[in-house]
Amino acid sequence: MSDFDAVVVGAGPAGSTAARELALGGARVCFVDKAQFPRSKTCGGALSPRVLRRLPTGVDRLLRARIQRAVVTFRSGRPVEVTSDLPMGYMVHRKEFDLWLRNLAEEAGASIREGVAVRRIERIGSHFLIHAGRERIRAAAVIGADGANSVVRAQMFPHVSHAKFIGRVVEVPWNTESRRDTVVVDVGRYPGGYAWAFPKGDRLNVGVMMEFARAGESSGALEAFIRGLPGIAAGASASARIAPIAAPCGEPVACADGGVILVGDAARLADPFLGEGIYYAIRSGSLAAGALLAGSDGVDAAVRYEAAIAEAIWPELRAASRIASLFHRAPRWWHRVLSRMPGSLMEYVAVLAGEESYGGLLRDVRDRLGAVAGGWLLPRLGFSRDGAILNN
Repeated sequence: MSDFDAVVVGAGPAGSTAARELALGGARVCFVDKAQFPRSKTCGGALSPRVLRRLPTGVDRLLRARIQRAVVTFRSGRPVEVTSDLPMGYMVHRKEFDLWLRNLAEEAGASIREGVAVRRIERIGSHFLIHAGRERIRAAAVIGADGANSVVRAQMFPHVSHAKFIGRVVEVPWNTESRRDTVVVDVGRYPGGYAWAFPKGDRLNVGVMMEFARAGESSGALEAFIRGLPGIAAGASASARIAPIAAPCGEPVACADGGVILVGDAARLADPFLGEGIYYAIRSGSLAAGALLAGSDGVDAAVRYEAAIAEAIWPELRAASRIASLFHRAPRWWHRVLSRMPGSLMEYVAVLAGEESYGGLLRDVRDRLGAVAGGWLLPRLGFSRDGAILNN
């Protein structure tokens, strides 16, 4: 039996961040992943500018594209183009990015178990016994960083809701030199979501995000989107992979209890508007490590972590959920607004850059709607007549 202060289940961005910061803080930490690294990951691989501020130095060599142009279409037509002097985002291959973070955690002193699946977690007094492969690992705390289909969540938080969205993603060879700094986003035929095309050097990452309940329509939606993209061979969608996108359904879910902490997708901490999970994975992994290092025991750490998430992340996800709801009620109308005022997209870019909050963006949207349509529209969109944001 091995003994550690903490065991991190999952070595993606959330788990590797938590393991690295715990090790740097002097904790004895082990992180376990069922995969052997490097491993593939079904993901768009987009990093928002605010992510880079929270990453260790050295990430620049992994960036495959700097995005400074966005083309937004409605059902593959009516393109609206917006350019920016500063990058709107960055593209990485998750196989390279996750391996880099995993290696940094190991270099910091974390012990790694690869290719080992966690079978069972037992709470024994104030400690936990983690059955990982043929090994038993004893720890004072457990961090569940094992994604949307988290084993830790299923065993320790069985009542947490399922993922709200699914993504269907494929990467294909691509040789269109003129669009290496451009993302294409299509709306209008993807209930609750959108389609994207992200350049990564000689590859193009193409995918759709849709409501989980409409997963059966995702294959046809992806195929239709790909037909509207130049330079992609027919049948490319056949090799697409599908994965849940763990955005919350509106309200916070339980993410910590008596020495067990959930981070990233396992805690349902993904952007319900864009589907972005990497920023919240790294942010929550860091908050989990800080709570464990500051806490007197696992119970105290869990309380600290929940308070930190409630302050730093949930207000943003609530506001993002409201913005997503407003947009997906009438994507054609919003696309028309964007075509008339393309500069308004830069307000959203400011959110991705960390210069604006989703809460601030939601207030701006509310004020514009009130000014354009008058007070009659606000209640229909979930605002009171004086502009206050309602909870329903």
